[in-house]
Amino acid sequence: MKVDLIVTTAQDSPIICMQPEGNESVDSTTFAPFILICGNCTALILFDFYCETKAHIFKERAGEGWTGNGRDWNSVAEVVIAEQLPQLADAFTFDSGASFFAIAGTKTNLTVLGHALKIVFDDDHILRDILFRARLQD
Repeated sequence: MKVDLIVTTAQDSPIICMQPEGNESVDSTTFAPFILICGNCTALILFDFYCETKAHIFKERAGEGWTGNGRDWNSVAEVVIAEQLPQLADAFTFDSGASFFAIAGTKTNLTVLGHALKIVFDDDHILRDILFRARLQD
């Protein structure tokens, strides 16, 4: 998918948010299973439970150290950003751990990235392809 198409999708997509406390909003549907949190810290997250649903793809490369945890999804996101969104290369802050993926940035940038990552998550062939170019993180 080309960046222009992703940007158009991001601009045209309705965002359905639940309103938690204060001025924060949580969009758990648009990029599912990724969740966009907007508030004091705007971040896109993926919890371990959902990482496990794609663990079988990562296990195909277990001999190289891939497990499908949050840090592995960091590596996937880095490839997506480098190849599809290079103009946003410095726009994100990664804060993932073994049990979750988290990336912070502006709502607009995370919306674009969220659409791209959802495509990757939903298509095993694309995920496999990206893993061949991704760099395993420590």
